[in-house]
Amino acid sequence: MSQQQANPQRMQTLRNLHEQAQQEGHRVAVQLKRAQAEQTQAEAKLGQLQQFADQYLRQLSELERAGGAWSSVRDMRSFLERIAAAQAAQRTEIEAARARCAEQLRAWTAMRQKEKAFEVLLAQEQGLMLTQQRKRQQADLQEWSLNRRDAFADSFTDSQNSRFGDTGTRRR
Repeated sequence: MSQQQANPQRMQTLRNLHEQAQQEGHRVAVQLKRAQAEQTQAEAKLGQLQQFADQYLRQLSELERAGGAWSSVRDMRSFLERIAAAQAAQRTEIEAARARCAEQLRAWTAMRQKEKAFEVLLAQEQGLMLTQQRKRQQADLQEWSLNRRDAFADSFTDSQNSRFGDTGTRRR
């Protein structure tokens, strides 16, 4: 891996991109929640249609057993056919809702992966900046230490030289 220099502009760009990914992820999550609610409603409606069909089938059976009028039996069967058609349409709606949910889930997953990728890049950039900061601090400390040692040595040599009348030569 090549050694890269940390860049505050790059860090800010990554932060901005991460924030945009978070916002987009939130938007897609809201759409996913909406699609899931629509699917739940469609399934509930199918359940209601099934209850109606069951109820009217019982009524039709009772009507036929009781020897009800032919027109009433015919109307009840016609109504049950309309309920069956509504159930078929509702099953189609449920499949469409499931497809929308699956699509939204894929979009949300992709956005979440994008967000995580930016988090990794940000962490790498922060690590790089921290490493460079530590190197600078180490170099500053070493420079200070060398300057301090040289200042101490010069001070010691100057006072030693003046004490012994030696000017210009250093003792090592």
